[in-house]
Amino acid sequence: MLVKRKKLDKLYFFDNHKNMFNFKTCKKDNCNAFVTLDSDYCYRHSENKNELLIKMNNLLRNEELIRDITFSHAEFENLSTEQRNFSSSNFSFCTFRNINFSGSRIATCFFDFCLFDNCIFSDTDIRYSVFSGSKILNSNFSNSLLIHNNFSGIDAWFCDFSCCDLYFTTFCNSCLRDVNFEDCNLKKADFRETEQRRLNFKYSNYEDASK
Repeated sequence: MLVKRKKLDKLYFFDNHKNMFNFKTCKKDNCNAFVTLDSDYCYRHSENKNELLIKMNNLLRNEELIRDITFSHAEFENLSTEQRNFSSSNFSFCTFRNINFSGSRIATCFFDFCLFDNCIFSDTDIRYSVFSGSKILNSNFSNSLLIHNNFSGIDAWFCDFSCCDLYFTTFCNSCLRDVNFEDCNLKKADFRETEQRRLNFKYSNYEDASK
């Protein structure tokens, strides 16, 4: 059954979106990447990568609110981040394997050019976030609100988006293989220029999407 759209709590939305992650760039010559956590360098050029990764893993495990953080080009495995609030954060070019995001709220976050393998996003509320250029394998987004998101140019295999509200979410120029969109709201969703194989749109309003 299609998940019902809910309004974001005003206090959550405005309090958690008045800032953005740090736009200070890495001190390494000719590097335009943003610094990570309290470092003067991006993650790739930090000398204490292991220490920073441990700190970020602890934040994901223990903190309810992940806000205004940049942590790119890192690898995360076997984490449970259920019922978290992610806001205005940048995780571009990261790898996520066996990560459980279920029940979380994610807003204005960047997950572009990431790899998601065997991840769980079920029962999430994700809005105004970017997943473009990512590879998403064997992952579950079912029963979620996925509104105004950018999934353009993704490569998705064996994923489940059933019972999702995908209002104004774009999948244009994506490769979609064995992906389930059963019983979804696809009003104003964008599937133009997609390569589609063995997709299931049963009970969905595919006629209301751009294609």
